[in-house]
Amino acid sequence: MRQVCRSRWHKIYGVLQASAWHRVLLAVVGGYLLTIGVAGLAALSMAQVMPRSEAAVLMCMLAFIFYLAVLLWSFAEPRLWRVWLILAGGGAASHVLSLWLAAVAPVAGPVAGPVAGPAGG
Repeated sequence: MRQVCRSRWHKIYGVLQASAWHRVLLAVVGGYLLTIGVAGLAALSMAQVMPRSEAAVLMCMLAFIFYLAVLLWSFAEPRLWRVWLILAGGGAASHVLSLWLAAVAPVAGPVAGPVAGPAGG
């Protein structure tokens, strides 16, 4: 049986490769979850002062820019534990705050006026 020579560079390269895949997965999935939470929280907050549909559309458009910024930051940050902390902590906090805001401050919908009956009746 032939023995495969594994040098220490092989081990280091394997660790770096696993770390890179870990960072890619974390950036894509964690960044997406953080973006959903922040966009939902911001849309609920803005729906207090503007129509709900406009707040949702505005935050959907701004979410693309936010997601891009989170992706770029997660690859630029040298410490992987900090990326984990901010993406997981920020995502969980924004989801909890948006659920709390939805329960505490319900969004005012359109004002329902009197329903007009059939003409001539």
